[in-house]
Amino acid sequence: MLRLIIVDDEKIIRESIRSLIDWESLGIEVVGVCKNGLEAYDAILDSYPDIVLTDIKMPGLSGLELIEKLHDTRENIQFIILSGYSEFEYAKQAMRFGIRHYLLKPCNENQIIEAIEDVKKACYLKQQADQAPEQNVRFEKSVFRNILTDGLTNAAEPALLCDNYQCYLDFTHTAYDLHYVYFLMENNLQECCGQLQDFMEEILPGTMYHLVYVKNTLLIIIKQPGGKAGAFSDFLDSLHFPGQEVSLSLEKESFDSLINLLERILPRLSRFDRLLFLDGDNRIPVYNYSGCLTSVRLLLQDYYSMQISYSQLKEEIMNLLHTVEDKDFLNLLITNIIFQRGHFDSDVSAVADAEFFQSIGAARSTEEALLAFQENFGRLLPPKSQSVTYKPFIEKLLTYTKEHLSESSLSLKWLANHYLFMNVDYVSKQFYKQTGEKFSAWLNRQRIEKAKELLLNCDTEKIYTVAEAVGCGNNPQYFSQLFKKYTGMSPTEYIRKLG
Repeated sequence: MLRLIIVDDEKIIRESIRSLIDWESLGIEVVGVCKNGLEAYDAILDSYPDIVLTDIKMPGLSGLELIEKLHDTRENIQFIILSGYSEFEYAKQAMRFGIRHYLLKPCNENQIIEAIEDVKKACYLKQQADQAPEQNVRFEKSVFRNILTDGLTNAAEPALLCDNYQCYLDFTHTAYDLHYVYFLMENNLQECCGQLQDFMEEILPGTMYHLVYVKNTLLIIIKQPGGKAGAFSDFLDSLHFPGQEVSLSLEKESFDSLINLLERILPRLSRFDRLLFLDGDNRIPVYNYSGCLTSVRLLLQDYYSMQISYSQLKEEIMNLLHTVEDKDFLNLLITNIIFQRGHFDSDVSAVADAEFFQSIGAARSTEEALLAFQENFGRLLPPKSQSVTYKPFIEKLLTYTKEHLSESSLSLKWLANHYLFMNVDYVSKQFYKQTGEKFSAWLNRQRIEKAKELLLNCDTEKIYTVAEAVGCGNNPQYFSQLFKKYTGMSPTEYIRKLG
């Protein structure tokens, strides 16, 4: 636990701070409560605290004088200043000693806790720096993995990551190189990492590097090795593995800071649901939690707005779950599916849910959890018992549109003015309210679903006829782009996949 001393000349304040906060839950031990700077100075020399929470204006020895007196001898102490508005100039003077936090009186326990949590990072950083070099390496690798996880899970901006982790890593002054090794087969990954480790230990000992593997691409993030950069590039050029079906391809980017590197790679990595963080022989999966959870929400939304069938829903969800290797995250994802379902369909059994949660919690592996979910899929996500009922004019609009998909001029404005004879703004709002999406998006989905049906019995030379049949005949290129947007493949690729 970290050690804390509280200093204030007002008894009610120092005792309140001591009693109102659950210090133990914060990993803090209060080793002293002092009424002035002189008493605190002696207590600090005796107790060697990690953190000192001090009033700035006190008789005998002020908080500012206490900080100055200890600056050269105990500079690793983290100070948090308590200051009144009239004492702000004192607080500004304290900043030149590296004091990062001051709290304006009166302050509440939440403000104190927030400041404590921040300075704890600096304390732990110092503890890590005092450890053996190999421990420091493990610590930095762990921090970097957490940065990637936060960036993917919470879609955190690099600037926010910098704020959260600046006590642990230099985000602005250390230059990095980013090497891409493309087309590296996963069965050659272990050998590649072993060769890289041997090279680093022999040629670049002590140089920090991180390895990330995603979709047959190895990313090597390395602090710029200075004069040894050429040797490192030559090493990568020499990589060759028997059985590698495709030749490796290399690319290099250089960055003057870690934050600039993160701005580059996080948007790229966010496109994937899963990546591997490599540390020695360990392969640590890092999941794009945000991406997976969003995929679940969109699938359920599409199903309950009648954009996909029940069989499609089941297939897509099971495919997504099969990509997850971490049992805890798999359980979280399955739980999220059930909770998300509740937003669309409340007519389900809470008892059945509770029984399932109990069974999946007892699963000993991802395989058992997947099997349990698959066996209970129909009970946990039952097919809609009845179709959604729309207002008569919306039903009329849907029917007409499905029957006239081949008309490229279809638009909500035309339909409202010339078919429904209603105000287009009102129709638009009601359509979105009842279907959950804008008319243009719904129309495009109908066209693509119709196109998929027609492509079942079509060859690549007649794709233009399908484009005409779904209202895109005047612009076949647009049809191909639209089809790929909704299916992930071109019409030609779709036909080949079917056949």
